[in-house]
Amino acid sequence: MVLQKRVGGSGISYAWLIVFVLFMGLIATFGMRASFGAYVTPWEAEFSVTRSVVTSISLLSFVFFGVGQPIAGKLNDRFGKNVVSLVSLALIVVSLFLTSRATAIWQIFLLFGVGFSLGAAGCSNSIAGAIITNWFKEKRGFALGLATAGMAVGQLVMVPANLFIVEQMGWRTALSVLSIIILVVVGPLFIFFLRSRPEEKGMRAYGAESEDGGQDGVAPANVEKSLPILSMFKVKAFWLLAIPFFICGFTDVGLINTHLIPMVQEKGFPVASVAAAFSLIAITNMAGAIVSGHLADHYSRKGQLAFIYGIRAIVFIFLFTIQEPWLMMVFAVGYGAVEMASIAPTHSLIVQFFEGYSTGTVLGVISVSHQLGGAAGSWIPGLMYDLSGSYDSTFYLAIVILLAVAGMVLLVPETKQKAVA
Repeated sequence: MVLQKRVGGSGISYAWLIVFVLFMGLIATFGMRASFGAYVTPWEAEFSVTRSVVTSISLLSFVFFGVGQPIAGKLNDRFGKNVVSLVSLALIVVSLFLTSRATAIWQIFLLFGVGFSLGAAGCSNSIAGAIITNWFKEKRGFALGLATAGMAVGQLVMVPANLFIVEQMGWRTALSVLSIIILVVVGPLFIFFLRSRPEEKGMRAYGAESEDGGQDGVAPANVEKSLPILSMFKVKAFWLLAIPFFICGFTDVGLINTHLIPMVQEKGFPVASVAAAFSLIAITNMAGAIVSGHLADHYSRKGQLAFIYGIRAIVFIFLFTIQEPWLMMVFAVGYGAVEMASIAPTHSLIVQFFEGYSTGTVLGVISVSHQLGGAAGSWIPGLMYDLSGSYDSTFYLAIVILLAVAGMVLLVPETKQKAVA
């Protein structure tokens, strides 16, 4: 029975293989989402549209990505195995490849804004968080931190790859090549190894004890209660985490991932410097995600979140003032350390307050706030740029709201609240 829980008799729990597969999936999903900025100016030139039109694609993408996550979470809870992840990955690959063949801007809206985003919703960090919650009873925060580091590696690998392929061979070639790579590399891992629950492999969650006190044996199916969304909205802790997560999305995947590249290109910074900055962000993201996941298992998670949002505000003040390319590296270290560090403590707190309920649905709903924030953070700065020709007012706003939510998360209750009255 012990070998049934191990990878190839190596002594490594199969649960850690699940973390690796999710890690690889997040590289592909988040890597392509984080690369949107590489396509802003090429699509402006190709289709003769304004920046607010192009960033409206990003807005649409965030809306469908956000709304799709609780749906994907619910379907994953219901069907299990790897059904949702496989269908979602197929949608990602097909949508990206067809986007490379687009001849009108409305096709980009449909294929990337809707198709790719719905696929990404089923391969998102919220789905990964739900699967890890099922596979881990111990070291859950650390496992989530490791899987989340795949988002950082996606930035490290995919953003520079998109930038350089677009620069050298055009945006159509970039999307074609990268869609095929995702299919060949990630597809087999999802097909052969990914499962939503340990009982689907005849196993127990990592750290779960058997009836006789050991850790071997086949786990009974987890019994999770369905939670009406309106009941979730009645919990104070939900709003104290959802609103800051909205601002988190506004300032990272919205503002930075969509607008940082065109912003620094307008300052005259070379592509090599921008790519190097994104690579450095990714490296420090990995460290930040893993360390944050470890700390979420042992220390005050609301204190972590307050620190993370406060540091991000300080880093934005620095970014607002830089005029030299090399200073982008300083920004990259500070920003990368806290960009993804918010995920593990937020997810851990949500699981704490809604323990016993459908984790895929709950994490999907909280992730909607992040993606709606990303939608606002991608479109509003584009509109403000068209009106003023500058990103200044956007960064003033971002700094103020980050400081506000740093204080808000400190109001999260220390003890678990009931999810239903």
